[in-house]
Amino acid sequence: MLSQKRSLNVLDLLAILVELTELRGSILDKVYTMGGSLLLRFRKGSEKYFIIANSHRFGLTSYVLEHGAEGILPLRRLIEGNSLRDLELLNFDRIVKLLFDDGYLIIELLEPWNVVYVSNDNMIKWVLRPYRGKDRVVNNGLEYKPPPQNFVKPIDNREDIIKALQGYDTIGKAIARGLGLGGEVANEVCIRASINCGQSANSADIDRIISVISSMISTISRGSLEPTIYYGNGVPITVTPIRYLSIKHDGIKQFGKFNEAVDEYFHEIEVKEESEKKLASISGEIARLERSIDELMISIEGFRKGSRELRVKAETVLNWKYVIEELLNVLRNYWSSYKDEFQDLIRGMEYQGIRVKGFDLRSKAVTLEIDGVTVSIPLNADVGDVIDDLFNRAKELERKAKTAEENLGQLRARIEELRVEGERIEESIREGSVRVIYGAREWFERFRWFVTSGGKFVIAGRDATQNEVIVRHYLRPWDIFVHADIPGGSVVIVRLAGPNDGFSDRDIQEAAQYAVSYSRAWAMGLSVLDAFYVRGEQVTKRAPSGEYLGKGSFMIYGTRGWIRNAELSLGVGVRIDSINNSTLIRLITAPPSVIGSLSSYYVILRPGTKDRVNVSREIYDLFRGKVTGFTKVINLSHIVDAVPGPSIIEGVYEGNPRPWNELRDLAK
Repeated sequence: MLSQKRSLNVLDLLAILVELTELRGSILDKVYTMGGSLLLRFRKGSEKYFIIANSHRFGLTSYVLEHGAEGILPLRRLIEGNSLRDLELLNFDRIVKLLFDDGYLIIELLEPWNVVYVSNDNMIKWVLRPYRGKDRVVNNGLEYKPPPQNFVKPIDNREDIIKALQGYDTIGKAIARGLGLGGEVANEVCIRASINCGQSANSADIDRIISVISSMISTISRGSLEPTIYYGNGVPITVTPIRYLSIKHDGIKQFGKFNEAVDEYFHEIEVKEESEKKLASISGEIARLERSIDELMISIEGFRKGSRELRVKAETVLNWKYVIEELLNVLRNYWSSYKDEFQDLIRGMEYQGIRVKGFDLRSKAVTLEIDGVTVSIPLNADVGDVIDDLFNRAKELERKAKTAEENLGQLRARIEELRVEGERIEESIREGSVRVIYGAREWFERFRWFVTSGGKFVIAGRDATQNEVIVRHYLRPWDIFVHADIPGGSVVIVRLAGPNDGFSDRDIQEAAQYAVSYSRAWAMGLSVLDAFYVRGEQVTKRAPSGEYLGKGSFMIYGTRGWIRNAELSLGVGVRIDSINNSTLIRLITAPPSVIGSLSSYYVILRPGTKDRVNVSREIYDLFRGKVTGFTKVINLSHIVDAVPGPSIIEGVYEGNPRPWNELRDLAK
């Protein structure tokens, strides 16, 4: 069985880049680190794409950390906002080159992996980790030089390839090292060419090898992929862009895209590595505690054994107390009369069933054997005191055993606590990333939105910047602009199909309720507030002569319509959809009258006295208990953003959401 694949080879990277050509023309709008990885966020239309680079891989990822990400300010200044012109493999090596307007980003997946930003004049402007080796130096202000190659590229001329294949004692080494393709590809080439990798190459072998390699590269280059993860004993062992015949496995999983297969395969490796790193101190403490437990168990057994032996001696002396006292009197007389010959005189002496085994001159104690029990008693001791001492010593050892057992229990409890903490840390690492589902995001999801009872699509700004964007780019002359009669609220737009499309009073009332709920009135504790509405053509950013309109401020001309005493009340829900065999979880807000038609589960809020964060935490716990995987997609901060201010929860309900395709069509 193969050992687990730990990094991508050059054919893997070729397949990755073939799929990523769709990112040409996208804008790089964010650069940051995530654990031990570099993350590049590209924006193309309404979709965001996340590219990950680390020691294992390069490619599209769906796992994005919500917390713990750190920006790289120097690189951001150089590269953010640039358009991606192209992607390529540099020198057909494990080096990716991303070409931008003002320069290019190099990702070297060689050891040690590195990222370098180079200007168009080939000078290094930023490097992830400066490097000095015997063949080159990589640092700011120097000319960029790629790593030296000690192999012939499999796309070079035929004569050079033949020489490279003839330069090794085995075919496997020649393909892996001479052509720089690695062991996994070498094994596959040999199987496809029906050649033994362990033998040297002849001319016929070389022809077949070149043909197979050319065919594999051609298949991958034109995108005819069969992305596959292979499993051995239930554990993923490798991932390939096309089906390999050489891999022994007991199960496979196929994907539509190689980037998806690579992401799933390496994400598990990265989670395990991050967990092991964070759990290193816990693992060390558990090992130390387990050693202490082993030592304690030995001590406890020693205490118990000693206590049992002392009790047997104490009970024996107690049962033979009077005979022992008589014997001691005899022995004392011998001692007073025959000190010099005492030891020899008493050794082996028998007295009414008691045998004298010896005498210790230093402690002046005789050793007696009574019913198979050996006990040492001082010659001048009071036998009653000896019995008490033996029982007391037995009790002391029992006390020590009990204390040790209590300590043992505490150590075991601590180990269990540490293991639970370790599981929690591992789960937090796994849950600390948000699952991005590509192709599912719609243009309107960057804003607040809902659909009225009459089927009108409504969008609203989350802040002054979004209010500005909505009015400048999404408000059409025939749409309805709605706003609370108070400064600083959300701009709410009822989008109509055209100039002749009508709307109902209820549509406007629901939009007005949304507008007043997302206004300062909620934090002020008001229960009702007026709202006004006008046509989009009555709204402008042009200020009167001599005046200035700030961000999110607009001029309204002409007659306004009014919704008096619009009620402050809001539904907050969670919606569950399936797309491309994945579960998509969205947080939805809407007026109470329509929230049930948009979400799977929801709560109704009104202005109240409970702190916004505490209310959000209560909602979070409610949804977490009802929706599997909720915490992997939605975190507390998302709900805090959705709750307008101090609130009370009036109820928790189950909804019946309209199909997502239907909502998407309404938004067009």
